[in-house]
Amino acid sequence: MEEFIRVLTEQMRCVKARGSVAQELADHIADQAQAYERSGVDRDQAIARAVREMGDPVEIGVAMDRIHRPQADWKMLVLTFVLGIAGVLCMVPVYGSARIIPGQILMMLAGFVVTIAVYFVDYSVLGRIGAAAYPVLTVFLWIGKTWLFPVVNGRVQQMTILAYLYIPIFAGILYQLRRKGFRAVLAGIGVIGATFFFVGQFAAVAGTTVNLFLIMTLMLAAAAAKGMFGERRKLWTAVAAAVGIFPLLAGIGYVCLSDGFRAHRLKAFFFRDQYQDAEGFYYVMIRDILNGSRLFGRGSSMYIGEDTVLMFSEGGLMPTGIIYFYGTAAGILLAGMLAVFVLRALRIVRGQKNQLGFLVSMACFLVLLVNCAEGILVGVGLFPVTTTVMPFLMRGGSATLVYAVIIGLLLSVHRYERVYTREPYAPQPHVRISVKTERR
Repeated sequence: MEEFIRVLTEQMRCVKARGSVAQELADHIADQAQAYERSGVDRDQAIARAVREMGDPVEIGVAMDRIHRPQADWKMLVLTFVLGIAGVLCMVPVYGSARIIPGQILMMLAGFVVTIAVYFVDYSVLGRIGAAAYPVLTVFLWIGKTWLFPVVNGRVQQMTILAYLYIPIFAGILYQLRRKGFRAVLAGIGVIGATFFFVGQFAAVAGTTVNLFLIMTLMLAAAAAKGMFGERRKLWTAVAAAVGIFPLLAGIGYVCLSDGFRAHRLKAFFFRDQYQDAEGFYYVMIRDILNGSRLFGRGSSMYIGEDTVLMFSEGGLMPTGIIYFYGTAAGILLAGMLAVFVLRALRIVRGQKNQLGFLVSMACFLVLLVNCAEGILVGVGLFPVTTTVMPFLMRGGSATLVYAVIIGLLLSVHRYERVYTREPYAPQPHVRISVKTERR
């Protein structure tokens, strides 16, 4: 049997797949041999017969090689590159070609290299280091806020995107919590609460904090619904959902009843004309730009001047800027490309059979979905104005590199989708016990 498995697995070029395939074959041969033993065949003869019935190991190995090998999503890679170029072009009229093109193209290319590098990394490492990586990231963010990054108006701009690195790490933590029942749910809730606190301290941006809270809650509920924590799926899912719904409603109620700037922004979203000289100015400007936009080319707006152009980026209104400078057709085209990108990410999530692959791909998909949807809705005035972190449309190295890691992880999950036939790092039995009973 050992020789048969050795010859078969040698035909497989993907080394990572050999161990799981060898274990599957050994289990199948052992089960078939036990069946022959129960019919009275000697054990050695039973194993030899089971091996012979498997067929030619070379032919089977070649067939396994076609199935269990890494796969590339070239369409996703090309779309990533095209969106990167489109993002740079969209920034040109906002920042100016001399300021944006050299540096941002360099960052875009560096981000694409990072995406390729992460793509070739085995994503399952998150299943081992999730819990250990969380405090490391937290310390890094604390150092960044304290010494590395500038604080502007009480906010650290880089933190609005760096904080999203908590999401794939949380996927690894949830995987490490599998099969632990209610303790896993409580631990997941604790991690969500800790992240909410840390991000609130580091970034001081309500939009980012709320987004991470919602994404992590959805991940916890999805893991519970998949049965990762135990058989009581409905109960654990309901608990996870309650963790997200009740604090969110309480937070909205608190903001609405308070008298801070967030309450004014929320009221201005619903009563724009009353606040058009204050927080509602953004919504009046968006409406004027959309009304004065053209299908192709630059539109007209009484609110836009040289001193207000940077509001397109600083106010999270890059989609509005694209419509103003390039026309409605360009805005629709970019939104369509982002929609295709997010749908391809969803396709990767739906194709996962192992739990870690599902969690990691879902984490990356939710980051892309939430930020793309939020950015587009803010840009057309259908969502309260907040600091958005849309992929491909943010200037600077932090945003480019973080999204490069997110997209690279997503592609890595797809790359190894056909490789893992068993759950990575799931404990496997080392001893097989066979009990044979006879009637006398």
